[in-house]
Amino acid sequence: MHDSQLFSSKDRIISAATSEDLREITHFLSQNYRIHQHLDWFNAPEWIGQQPFLVEKYQQRIYAILLAAPEVPGATWIRLFCIKNSGMLEPTWQRLLDHAILSIKSMGIKTLAALGTSRWFTTLLSGTKFEQINNIVSLEKKCSSVFVNNYPSQIEIRSMNEDNLPEVAQIDHAAFTPIWQNSLASLKKAFQQQGVATVAVWKQKVVGYQISTWWSFHAHLARLAVHPEQQGQHIASMLVGDLLTRLLAKEITHVTVNTQADNHSSLAVYSKFGFQQTSGVIPVYQRAL
Repeated sequence: MHDSQLFSSKDRIISAATSEDLREITHFLSQNYRIHQHLDWFNAPEWIGQQPFLVEKYQQRIYAILLAAPEVPGATWIRLFCIKNSGMLEPTWQRLLDHAILSIKSMGIKTLAALGTSRWFTTLLSGTKFEQINNIVSLEKKCSSVFVNNYPSQIEIRSMNEDNLPEVAQIDHAAFTPIWQNSLASLKKAFQQQGVATVAVWKQKVVGYQISTWWSFHAHLARLAVHPEQQGQHIASMLVGDLLTRLLAKEITHVTVNTQADNHSSLAVYSKFGFQQTSGVIPVYQRAL
């Protein structure tokens, strides 16, 4: 067995994805195969070199892919699972998952999470010791009026610049538990793709931030966080209100946001601005390792 191979039988080999697999991976993911994706700011090829990023090959051709490389210490997600033949779904998933977990546990990571983005994937998760711990809910709003800031003037909302990102990453890690944290690298990618990104500044220190994307007349509030030491001072409301004002100035009238169903403080902020929950709900699963 080759050093990079984790499993080998007569016709099947599981190994770490390498740059030599890039073209085949890209083609494989473009086919109409069964796929679960939760890639966030990175595309799949950008994860090559991070582990576990596993490919199973059958007769030397990619047959299935599983990506669960951690972004931060302590927890990781099933970022990608794709298989060519649904008839071999369960044994292939189990085989790749077992190898991924060995790699993840060797890093000292205790939590593996996944989004139940489809019924077939939810069934796989439920059958392999994942438990539902939460739901992601979606909210939306039509922008129609400018927000008037009546909150304390010592907080200033500014456009984010790249130099702010290390402070933004510190806030992100302080505000969220590991499965919800973004790495500095991820925040840099988000900043590069943003439509509007702002920071809340108090005494020359960044204490909160938001990053939103937009296309056409639609914007999505992708990330909002306030440092725990400054929470309760309406900073999140100031960031959201400023965002809505900026969007309206650009004639963007439809805004969406996702949050956890049990994040009552965030839901209260969004409700204040007239966001309404939609029918879209995605279950969150977790497996302790």
